[in-house]
Amino acid sequence: ESWVNEWVTHLTNEFGTAANGGVTYYALDNEPMLWNSTHRDVYPDPLTYDELLARTVAYAAAIKQADPSANTLGPVLWGWTAYFYSAADVASGGSFWLNPPDRLAHGDMPLVEWYLQQLATYEQNNGTRLLDYLDLHFYPQQSGVALSTAGGDATQALRLRSTRALWDPTYVDESWINEPVELIPRMHDWVNTYYPGTKLAITEYNWGGLEHINGALAQADVLGIFGQQQVDLATLWAPPANSDPGAFAFRMYLNYDGSGSAFGNLSLPASSSNVDQISVFAARRSSDLALTIMVVNKSGQPLTSNIMLNGFAGGTAEVYQYASSNLSQITQQPNVIVPASSFSATFPADSITLFEIANGDVTQTFLPLVNK
Repeated sequence: ESWVNEWVTHLTNEFGTAANGGVTYYALDNEPMLWNSTHRDVYPDPLTYDELLARTVAYAAAIKQADPSANTLGPVLWGWTAYFYSAADVASGGSFWLNPPDRLAHGDMPLVEWYLQQLATYEQNNGTRLLDYLDLHFYPQQSGVALSTAGGDATQALRLRSTRALWDPTYVDESWINEPVELIPRMHDWVNTYYPGTKLAITEYNWGGLEHINGALAQADVLGIFGQQQVDLATLWAPPANSDPGAFAFRMYLNYDGSGSAFGNLSLPASSSNVDQISVFAARRSSDLALTIMVVNKSGQPLTSNIMLNGFAGGTAEVYQYASSNLSQITQQPNVIVPASSFSATFPADSITLFEIANGDVTQTFLPLVNK
């Protein structure tokens, strides 16, 4: 840990502290419950609960000592099994989940819950928060979805359904997991129960198909879910090429008009009557109070939908769209008059549509609902 302290000190001397434009984030390593396979040459033994905590405390304390304004992320776990069990549990063999020795030695607490509880206790006893972000990796486990090309029709449909694992308690994951993941609400519950004030990060994810409109739809859906479900930080593993459809999913949120206009940064509640066919996200933009609404048509066919607005005074919307009919650019569509209560719009098959309503008069009860 002295080396870490010296390294962070070097970085702050070279680039400034995190608070002054230097290195902002420090991941407390990477996928530690896989070290005994991915880094067997340097860490051959399966990591335990206690070893994870000891290393977290030592290295996070060294970072915070060198730069108190730095943000730490942990435990940076690879995926579903590691949220609940240590590598030592897995290495015990057989149906380890029925009798996990390491977990049972720690009150039968799932790993992430115990980790948060222990770090909260450390702060209570020492007056220093060592963990700023609960950081988990998540890749959909269905065959042919993550880190893959778009695949056939069945795989493409599965990819679009599988984004529900991020939030939906009714969606049973269509993989070996075979139960509801409900990842982001689950993370919120863990933090609220065991270490309030900890932010959420998903620093590796990938839904695949980024070379295809199908992957762009999934990526647009995922970005909307991250905002709607209050994820503080997320990073895509294996980003698309600049001209790939997946890159346009990001542009729809970050630069849909080519002049830097972005989806709002103040999330508003929004819902769809059929999330497997169409997703809707809404937000205000603090810089100019514009109302932005994003609609992702995942149905594979044109849909005429009624968008009902509660608590909205009406206005004129600029419309921007990315669709399978033109994969090389986002196109501006004719303006739409948006009455106070609802309006109807047709969304092309496999499309992402952004409505921007300047200075939208929105009350706190604003709720866009898309009926397919």
